[in-house]
Amino acid sequence: MEDTLPESEDIVVEPIPDDPLKELKAKLADFLLALIQAFLRTGYYTPDHPQSKKARIGLYEDFKNLFTQKDELTFLVRDDEKEKKLLIEGVLKESHPLEEVMMRGMAEMYTPKFAKFLERKDLISLTLKNSMTRTEFTNFVDVMSASTFVDTQEKSDKERFSRTLQDKGIFNISYIFSEELLAAKRKIPWRSQIALSRLNKDFRTIPLFLDLDEEGFKKVRRQIIQDITRPIQNSEIVYPILMNTDLAETKEFKESEIDDAIIVFLSDELLFKLSKVLLRETLHQKEPHAQQEKLIVIARKLASSLNLREIKGREPILEEYFKHKLIPLELLSAATQKKTKLEQLTNKFLQNSDSFFTQFDKIQDEEKYLRAARSCKKIMPELIRRDRYEEILAIITHVDRHLKEEKQLAICAGQVLQEIVESDIPQVLKAKFLTGQKEIREGIGPILLRLHTESVPLLLSVFRESDDQLVRKDAWDILIQIDSSAIDYILDELNKEEIATESTIDLIRILGEINCGEWIEPVSKTLRAYLKHENPHLREEALWVYYKLRGGKGENVYLALLSDPDTRVQKKAIQCLGKIKSETALKEFVEVLKKVEDSPSDIDQHLESRIFSALGSYGDVELPGGGSLEDFLLETLKRRLGLGRLKFLKKKESLLSEGAVAAICETLGTIGTDKSRGILQKLEKQRDSLWKNKAQEALERIAERQQAKTSIETA
Repeated sequence: MEDTLPESEDIVVEPIPDDPLKELKAKLADFLLALIQAFLRTGYYTPDHPQSKKARIGLYEDFKNLFTQKDELTFLVRDDEKEKKLLIEGVLKESHPLEEVMMRGMAEMYTPKFAKFLERKDLISLTLKNSMTRTEFTNFVDVMSASTFVDTQEKSDKERFSRTLQDKGIFNISYIFSEELLAAKRKIPWRSQIALSRLNKDFRTIPLFLDLDEEGFKKVRRQIIQDITRPIQNSEIVYPILMNTDLAETKEFKESEIDDAIIVFLSDELLFKLSKVLLRETLHQKEPHAQQEKLIVIARKLASSLNLREIKGREPILEEYFKHKLIPLELLSAATQKKTKLEQLTNKFLQNSDSFFTQFDKIQDEEKYLRAARSCKKIMPELIRRDRYEEILAIITHVDRHLKEEKQLAICAGQVLQEIVESDIPQVLKAKFLTGQKEIREGIGPILLRLHTESVPLLLSVFRESDDQLVRKDAWDILIQIDSSAIDYILDELNKEEIATESTIDLIRILGEINCGEWIEPVSKTLRAYLKHENPHLREEALWVYYKLRGGKGENVYLALLSDPDTRVQKKAIQCLGKIKSETALKEFVEVLKKVEDSPSDIDQHLESRIFSALGSYGDVELPGGGSLEDFLLETLKRRLGLGRLKFLKKKESLLSEGAVAAICETLGTIGTDKSRGILQKLEKQRDSLWKNKAQEALERIAERQQAKTSIETA
């Protein structure tokens, strides 16, 4: 027999790395070392020997100082491929290997000794509850270290060990021998097996220690469940526990009660994760689950708890539960129940739509008719969601026919149609019309046509809101089919001048996209009124649309607007005049450009870029006073372009702006010949300039025209 074990002072230890739990881990490390030393050391002595007493000094206080609330400390022994692994659980949030918790140096020396100590006792789980009294704790250390219990491999030794604990009043512990491990044939995690085994054993040993009534026993059992599940925060471990609680069931405490108690003690986060694990297992199963009945039971309990706690994000999970027939409709939220019932009603309608319409047409009773028609109205949003526009059209067509043909039911049919128009159904259709593909718009179109004039406000709003020209065109085609005088709706809105500026602009732009036909004069009149509007933005928009409608016939209007006080309107007028190749304007353009060169003003300089661009529409014409347009532009560049070493000799105020040079390049690209190449090639060599790209594009276009001309001449 050894006289003593090594003292901890003789071992060189390394400090515990800094972390948020540093102080707690340090306390735990000190206690574990002292407890293991007490277990091992007192085994060599009787309980009243001075060495045994020395090993126990302060140990109980250290144990109690580990806890701030009801908790426990558990040692777990797990067989790995090479060796037994010791885990510590309960004080820290998660399980930790013993060697990671103890101080370095101490761990290497004592972990193997303690593993052997537990192995000889055949223990795979040992739990100390913080409710232990000092006497219990002292007696427990004595029993654990007693030489008579060094080995408890045999059944008789185990029974003797259990009786001794009971005789000495040691109740606040829990332990599992290896032979008591349950679920060996079930494919569940080892940690889940430990929890189930402990539940089973602790439930059965309660009567041995406590004299309680039935309610008292239930309270203790619930506490056992809380103590066992508290340190387990992994949903992958909790799920198998819940699915196998039949192993822990006793005559007094049924499986369902155990399930309820476990779920009650789960945190919100763990409950949510657990619900997702159950859903995952359901989705991944290829065949009916072997425990399908239990799966349904747990799903319903989890769903009820999720709802009771109003846990955020539960709805998608519960919908999937319902979809896979794990929970009844009643466990879904009110909104989801409504949605689900609507989906079911829609499915029923789609499966028997022909039969439904046959019966619908035969109804003569007003109350029955309204009930059936409103059911159809009810499923319309769901039909829209599924892009089932033929069925929607069929519903509206039948009701519309009843309005026109069924004298007895006409009032009811009209009432239902009005309810459809006043509901959110038109807005849902509009949203689809705005965002859907052409096929969807083609499906919605006949529905809007069937609703006739009730669709007009919706179609006008499509014009205002859509930036897609195809969407706007489709909307106009429907609108004009509904009412050939649909333009009148737009003109009425514009003539009132009561809507917001942006809405007004939208309506003006609509007029520029449609064929006004016989409405050209009323439209022109309205636009001319807006050309005098105080808002320059509205004048600018109205001018462009006026040009698109009137073309060259509006020349005098465009010329007059060259004097508009706003430069944006002036620029738009210049663009319009260039498009129609106005000879009057050409003369004014040349005069303005000469004026800018001789006596520049800010306003004229703002306009010259737009004028240079507009000149491209004329072609290489002869200018008033003589000379071609190309020569005029080239001379302008030579006189007013600041390039090279002599740029400082040019008057700063007469230099062309970068935008003006770019505009000239663009126009030369349209009308220029070989004689423009020289200066364009110089501009092409400029770095970091808008000129460079415009000059390059101009040279390419000139080359293309020259090549085309050569090909024609050769042919």
